[in-house]
Amino acid sequence: MRAIACLLLLLFLPPAAWGDSGPVTRSHALAVLGEPALPPDFPCLPYVNPNAPKGGSVTLATLGTFDSFNPFILRGTAAFGLVNPWIVLPGGSGSGTSVGHVWESLLTGSADEGSTGYGHLAATIELPADKMWVAFELRPEARFSDGTPVTAEDVAWTYRTLLVHGRPGMRIQFADVADVAVEGPRRVVFHFKSNQNRDLPLLVGGLSVLPKHFFEGRDFERPLTDAPIGSGPYKVASFDLGRSVTYQRDPNWWAANMPTGKGTNNFDRVKVEYFREGTVVMEAFKAGQIDIRSENVSKNWATAYDFPAVKAGTVIKRSFPHHLPNGIQGYAMNTRRAVFADRRVRQAIAEMFDFEWSNKALFYGAYTRTTSYFSNSDLASSGLPSAGEQALLEPFKAKLPPEVFSTPFSVPVTDGSGNNREQMRHALALLKEAGWTVKDRKLVDANGQQMTFSILLDEPSLERPSLPYTETLQKLGIDARVRMVDPAQYQRLTDDFDFDMTMMVYPQSDVPGNELRDYFTCAAAKAQGSSNVAGACDPAVDALVEKIVTAQTRPALTDAARALDRVLLWNWYLVPNWGNLEFHIAWWDRFGWPDKPIREGFNFDTWWVDQTKSAATEAARGR
Repeated sequence: MRAIACLLLLLFLPPAAWGDSGPVTRSHALAVLGEPALPPDFPCLPYVNPNAPKGGSVTLATLGTFDSFNPFILRGTAAFGLVNPWIVLPGGSGSGTSVGHVWESLLTGSADEGSTGYGHLAATIELPADKMWVAFELRPEARFSDGTPVTAEDVAWTYRTLLVHGRPGMRIQFADVADVAVEGPRRVVFHFKSNQNRDLPLLVGGLSVLPKHFFEGRDFERPLTDAPIGSGPYKVASFDLGRSVTYQRDPNWWAANMPTGKGTNNFDRVKVEYFREGTVVMEAFKAGQIDIRSENVSKNWATAYDFPAVKAGTVIKRSFPHHLPNGIQGYAMNTRRAVFADRRVRQAIAEMFDFEWSNKALFYGAYTRTTSYFSNSDLASSGLPSAGEQALLEPFKAKLPPEVFSTPFSVPVTDGSGNNREQMRHALALLKEAGWTVKDRKLVDANGQQMTFSILLDEPSLERPSLPYTETLQKLGIDARVRMVDPAQYQRLTDDFDFDMTMMVYPQSDVPGNELRDYFTCAAAKAQGSSNVAGACDPAVDALVEKIVTAQTRPALTDAARALDRVLLWNWYLVPNWGNLEFHIAWWDRFGWPDKPIREGFNFDTWWVDQTKSAATEAARGR
């Protein structure tokens, strides 16, 4: 009955007024290339239990350390759980299923929709016909945790501060915003330089709104070591820098009974424990010190969950299928380094990765090979370019790899035996073309210098596939090694682009846009802390990214994305890795949740503590 109550027919608000920009539409939500699925008067998100009980506590685990409560700057490592999971920080940590958060945004997303934002801090959104600006009217009840109203001035101050003092990727993503104006205590307007960037209204609506009165007088660029004032469902209750942080649910959270907040953030306390090793996290989970974990190591999923609590049913192990674009994961080669400047070298290095052997010997057959930057999406390229793609690619034909036009992209497929001699011969041929030869079992350049590079990692579980890969490369005479560092050092090295090769994930959405500027453009290649770790800088890539950002129809977006996909793939910036279409989750059986299939597959924000189950589980854990 709850699901029926939450799934209502779609209604539309009429234009509210006329202005210099033509008719102005007032709405409750924004969607990119489509319409919001939920009507203005929706009572709750369709996948929540609006009557979910509040209370109880949950303990989570994460790897690494933290020394700051400011995730918007380069310096420091921010604590887990500060921002709305819907938000993606340019050049920083990505979004995903989290639990709780400290700061809210004007809009918030739905786990069952892509590229849609519903009014959250904002009660209404106004957009003129020419889309040269967007206005947000804040809810009068919106408050920070100290009781101070959230105002339009807070929104404007946040934007201006992040543009000047935030991560450099912010400036890249918001390059098309002309200015922000405060037109009243609760009304803020963002003006745009053009109406070509269709994502801008959603992008500015996704900014976490920070309290001006809390940050004024502080050096925003320094790591924040005080508990911040927020507007979200949780407050920082206590912390031990680098080791743990505990969030307490705010009983006065202004959005608790709002349609976008009802049935979510149900735990009274959320404690996040930090660990240095993944194996220690697993032991803590088995001992009942951690309540839930997302398993991303295929070997663990296949072999590590045979302890007594699983057999007794006290620990639940379940896979949640999702319908999200996968993007791409791979070993990114830093083209700022001379060793990776030649595309033929990058191709040879990539072709030496034996996925079939790794999947069989290391991954228990759990994965499929990723061969697109837009995998699990209709935006992924295949076959030869269509007429629409050809038209976009033709102006750059002279400087693009000829294979972009003539050859469907593919990666070598081996028999899984580990004896990939055919791939080795082809790789050596490519390396010879690029000026490398084998002498005394060493691959050397014209000056007799051996090819040497390291793979930078911060997650011990990634050593398992990386070490055999370096051993394969060593057969070519390459001095390839794995370099393991702690997460804080890893963040510093990747922000400074001070590495040879590293594991990189480029997530994607149903309607990709501004984030691609931070991933692949020349501007991002030069911006410290950007996501363009490979240093891609190509006029064709820049132009195709802009075609994607400005596409006003799905067919135009599809042609541009597929064309970009081909250019990126054939430039071999990454060694394509693997992926799957499930989230592997294990938890101690003390929770209730709305057991409804959703697009995201799994959303812990909607779970709650089931007191009956929890009592039985706590007894089994000896508490």
